[in-house]
Amino acid sequence: MCRWNHIWHPTRFGNTSAELKAFIDSLGGLWFQGKLNGKAAGAFTSTAGPHGGNEATVISLYIPMAHLGFIIVPNGYTHEKLVQGHGTPYGSSSISGQNNAPPTKDELEVAKHQGARVTQVAAALKTAR
Repeated sequence: MCRWNHIWHPTRFGNTSAELKAFIDSLGGLWFQGKLNGKAAGAFTSTAGPHGGNEATVISLYIPMAHLGFIIVPNGYTHEKLVQGHGTPYGSSSISGQNNAPPTKDELEVAKHQGARVTQVAAALKTAR
């Protein structure tokens, strides 16, 4: 089972890390077999700075997700913490700073909210099958 949508993805220069890109590139066999079609997924990321490319990274992950057949579940503005500036409407994010700080309580709350949204969509898709 592909669980890449449950990991905080590091951002490198406003894009996904080489390690995650290599993992995505390794999914060709599953893509060919259609095993990822119709699965719900969302993207999470973290940067060292407030303008480190969180939104660009999450959006860039949507491209391979679409090619692989995932149904992309963004945050939207579906939680009050998002309206207050914690995370993005595209996907949850964290700013670790130069000290590799863990996600804040608010960032984790938004990430848990997104995880619940992905789970809700996945359950609805399973029921629809």
